[in-house]
Amino acid sequence: MKVLFIKQYLDRSELDLVLRLHSMGVYIRVLSSSTTMGKAQLMDAGIYIESRRYKSKIAPGFIWQVRQLLNQYKFDIIHSTDGKGLANAIWASYFKTVKIIGYRGTLAKVRPTDPSYWLGLLNPKVDHVVCVNRSIYDYMHKFYPAEKLTLNYKGYSLAWAEEAANEQVEPMVFPPGAFVVGYIATTYGRPHKGLGVLVQAMHLLKNPNIHLLFVGSYDNEVKTLATQGAAGDRIHFIGPRKTGASYLRYIDAFVLPSLRDGLPRAVKEAMAQAVPIITTNITGPTELVIHEESGLWVEPDNPAAIAQAITRLYESPALCKQLGDAGRQRLIDHFSAESFVAKTYALYQRMAVDSPNK
Repeated sequence: MKVLFIKQYLDRSELDLVLRLHSMGVYIRVLSSSTTMGKAQLMDAGIYIESRRYKSKIAPGFIWQVRQLLNQYKFDIIHSTDGKGLANAIWASYFKTVKIIGYRGTLAKVRPTDPSYWLGLLNPKVDHVVCVNRSIYDYMHKFYPAEKLTLNYKGYSLAWAEEAANEQVEPMVFPPGAFVVGYIATTYGRPHKGLGVLVQAMHLLKNPNIHLLFVGSYDNEVKTLATQGAAGDRIHFIGPRKTGASYLRYIDAFVLPSLRDGLPRAVKEAMAQAVPIITTNITGPTELVIHEESGLWVEPDNPAAIAQAITRLYESPALCKQLGDAGRQRLIDHFSAESFVAKTYALYQRMAVDSPNK
């Protein structure tokens, strides 16, 4: 089988996926940005192709590039894990026999009345869709029959957690006895990520030993909310970092305050380092975290509930260790990188069976 994998900026799971597939003998080429993660590794493996820039679902230069690659390599499968890449690949594939695999990583509503969805995810040329969690998989049955959907959790390796734990970062200094709550996310322009709710929870906590360390982008309104409240001097925004997981060494508990989410990588990163998790009980994250077993659930958009859960962990180091250890084991048992690769490989095999290009 011959596979063209399209993603402007690979994440760690995707980089590991394509390299492992290559080592397994899959003929795969990765069409990605010049600044993508792992470019040097992809080049060393001989599977990297630098993509033309594309910022929309109709990018003529990129469409032309994909079509030229289809002509040259006779790919059996295009697998695109970003929406714009998928749409452009569809344009490039007209009058070609290549199979197309899309990806859905969010529970945001699919709107059939919006023409842009028909350029990508809902286009009849999409042969299969990979869903990142069970709730998305169930939702996508509204648009696809079961045989065109695959549930495949993005894997996470403990080796990556070890790398992050050993990476050098700037020192963070907290007062002696501080209990540091952490959140790592891209929240700028994304209020559903719940950073404002977490900040409100911090202001409800009067305990001077409880601090919040936030790593990632944010809206200025949320930063203002943080600085003007009662816990202003205990809330620390350090902005985006290349490897946010490296800051988990400073964190005693991880909070995911999202109003909706997929299968957040940051939660898996925290689980890998045995950091106890507090998450809103929304579809997606609750597949990662089992309430009272490998973490704690709270109601979404409820600062008081988050504050109460933080206090509970602060008051019980034994519970922190119990939940952290159980979370790490759950990651090993159910969300391994090996399983992610194996399911992808099996899907490729099924898709390539009927390809006239084999």
